[in-house]
Amino acid sequence: MRSLLGDHEPFAGFDLQVLVDRGVYAPGETVRVTVTAANQGERFVEHRYPGWQRYVLSVRDERHRIMADDELDRAAEQPAIDRWLPGQIAIWPTYWNQSAGVMVPGRSGGLTGPRVEPGRYRVWVVWLGREPGARDRLPEATSPWFELA
Repeated sequence: MRSLLGDHEPFAGFDLQVLVDRGVYAPGETVRVTVTAANQGERFVEHRYPGWQRYVLSVRDERHRIMADDELDRAAEQPAIDRWLPGQIAIWPTYWNQSAGVMVPGRSGGLTGPRVEPGRYRVWVVWLGREPGARDRLPEATSPWFELA
């Protein structure tokens, strides 16, 4: 898709990844999720976001149903802006307590919803940033599959 940026390809060299800390978790164990964004390109880039969130994180089961997420509808009066230098990286940790519904962005002593069933899951990340003048989206990132015993 052509953009208003001429020959520039939006998100060229921009990398988004999501990982979990283990492949198997016992009931009630906290799943540590790490989201990493990096400008591995050779140019400065600017990303604009519709609100304060940089990305939306969701935990999905084997049928790709969303079991938990951190998506909020919290619009800002104007877009948030990040300016990424070449080589710049950001790392965000999130802790999931195996409960359905809202993911609490931090360690929580109690469940926010009912505990999800044992099974295979993966984490999906949708990047909300857009480069000015471009309609393209960064491809979603997914973690490897992990199991809740």
